[in-house]
Amino acid sequence: MEHYLPEEQPLDFDDFANQLLEQGAEQSPSHLHGAICGVLCGGGNRDAEYCLTAVAQALHIEILGELTGSCLRLAAVTIAALQDEEFDFHPFLPDDEEEIEVRVRALSDWSAAFLSGYAVSIAAPDSGVFAEDTSDVLKDIHAIADAAVDTEDEAMEPDEEESENHYFELTEYLRFATINLFMELLEREESAE
Repeated sequence: MEHYLPEEQPLDFDDFANQLLEQGAEQSPSHLHGAICGVLCGGGNRDAEYCLTAVAQALHIEILGELTGSCLRLAAVTIAALQDEEFDFHPFLPDDEEEIEVRVRALSDWSAAFLSGYAVSIAAPDSGVFAEDTSDVLKDIHAIADAAVDTEDEAMEPDEEESENHYFELTEYLRFATINLFMELLEREESAE
């Protein structure tokens, strides 16, 4: 999956993953992107540098060297996509050519990191109260964080088409849930002005 910034090369998932490996980071690009989205939806400042600092705190990692530039670009692309009126936001996940198990694991990582990023940046952490819709969405994302393809029972081979359909539905759910959480945050900010 490629994401675009004007006048720049698209971000490539595999290239990003290689950069993470070179730095010795155990996180996947999906994990980092999920945390970025969580920070942004939780009320974090819409600035790429702030976002990166919050992500490092949420995931307990250090982002150094060339990886810093790539992560800043990913944050900037994400901010722009969430603010786009065409709803061009998509979770940063492996390409469809990857095995379904790899993609489901990335989706699970994205969701878990989203919750970590959200927790770090919620605007009023002491309130302890979420709108019912927000609470339901966060519970759903938590459930997706536990997603896996069951491959243990060989007699019950998962149906490939069914697995693909479920994966697509979960990805679309996360896509629109993230957009909705972000838009609700913007509406709250506007009404507070």
